Amino acid sequence: MQLAFSSIPKGQHLNYLFQRYVTRSLPASEAGFAGNLCYAKRHIDAVQRYLHRSIDQATFFEFGAGWDMTIPLAFYTFGVENQIIVDIRNLLKRSLVNDTIEKYQNMAPDVVVTRKPLRHLNGRQRDARVILRNQYGIDYRAPCDARQTGLQSHSIDCITSTSTLEHIPAADITSILRECHRILRDDGLMSVLIDYDDHYSYFDTTISGYNFLQYSDRMWATFNPALHYQNRMRHRDYLNLFDAAEFDIVEEQCKEGTETDLKAIEQLSLEERFRAYSLRELAVRNALIVVRKRTLHTH
Repeated sequence: MQLAFSSIPKGQHLNYLFQRYVTRSLPASEAGFAGNLCYAKRHIDAVQRYLHRSIDQATFFEFGAGWDMTIPLAFYTFGVENQIIVDIRNLLKRSLVNDTIEKYQNMAPDVVVTRKPLRHLNGRQRDARVILRNQYGIDYRAPCDARQTGLQSHSIDCITSTSTLEHIPAADITSILRECHRILRDDGLMSVLIDYDDHYSYFDTTISGYNFLQYSDRMWATFNPALHYQNRMRHRDYLNLFDAAEFDIVEEQCKEGTETDLKAIEQLSLEERFRAYSLRELAVRNALIVVRKRTLHTH
């Protein structure tokens, strides 16, 4: 289905309808919402540990926001005042954003936030963007290429990315990191969350999160349509890309694989490109990586 949606006109919209009305994976479940809120909190906590200004005085930039604005609205609830959000496709869905707003309004009282979103989006798509900007400080720009944002150099205090980089080809990640280096202030931060699992394992319980490591690039291409693209890069690969883009690691949190995970990998017939990694390198499930521009240390 993903392959078909990726190859026909308006396939993106059909993909949305399929997820909304057939698989019913949209809007996000309460568990999915809670998970995204946790991701946003990890970003905010990391930023507050290392950024040299308060988050309400900082300009945030996120690429790959998705359908429902869960992460940007989470940043708003934690006190962020200015955000620029870009996506390669215009994925904003007013009904899903309103569902997210309702979830924030109905959060348990023991969840500590600075404020909650109060106003729903209404009217046309243009009106929705106006409300996001004026009410929540969220400047949504799509379609917009994260490789060439058009933003001023040294204009961003904090860049975030949440479960997006794994869906981008390595060559494009290199270009995106180059652009991030350009727009980030010298004392700014970049915080990224990356999910290394085979995403097909989320709805096919017969395979592990490492299943895709057994396919050649040519074979994997048949299972890897544009709307569900997975680059299969491992943690070490991202660290190398950050280093090549002249970023220094400030903090690195990895969810290591369990002994069960290691055994699952051992049972696979690994594609040759993955045999250069140790089992433990292959087994990393996800990571939070916080980086800072290397130029800060060379002046």
